[in-house]
Amino acid sequence: MNAGKIADRTFVSLDENTIVAEAAKAMYQSEGCSIIVTRNDPESGSRVPVGIITERDIIFRIVAQNRGSFKVVLKDIMSGPLITVYSDATAEEALSIMKEKNINRMPVLSRKGAIVGLLTAKSLVRKVPLDKSARSEA
Repeated sequence: MNAGKIADRTFVSLDENTIVAEAAKAMYQSEGCSIIVTRNDPESGSRVPVGIITERDIIFRIVAQNRGSFKVVLKDIMSGPLITVYSDATAEEALSIMKEKNINRMPVLSRKGAIVGLLTAKSLVRKVPLDKSARSEA
C-alpha cells in the first residue's frame, strides 16, 4: 500500500503570513490538529509546503509565552524544514521516515509537488493491514 492511499485527504493548508488566530480558528472549524504552511513559489506560480504547525505549537509558542495570536504569523512558529514523502512511496518507507525523524505527521506530495494528503501515525495504524505473521505473534 502506498502513502498516497493511506494519507488523509482532508487537511488544512494556509499561507505562511496568516496570523495564528486565523489558523487556530481554521483548526477548530476543521476539527483538525495541524496545518500545513505554504508559500507562493514565484517560479512555478503554485503553493509549496514549507512547514507545519500543530495545536501544541500554538499552546507552547503562543499561549504559554503570552504572545499575541493576532500579531504572530505562521512562519514565526512553524516547524521546518518540512519533511515530506511522495504519494508513490510505500507505507514502510513513510513509516521509516516518520520513525527516523520522530514525527507524527507528514505531508504527502505528488511528483509535481502538489500536496495530496497528510499522513499521520493514526492513519497508518488505521489503514495499513497487519501481515499474517505479525497477527499470529501478538
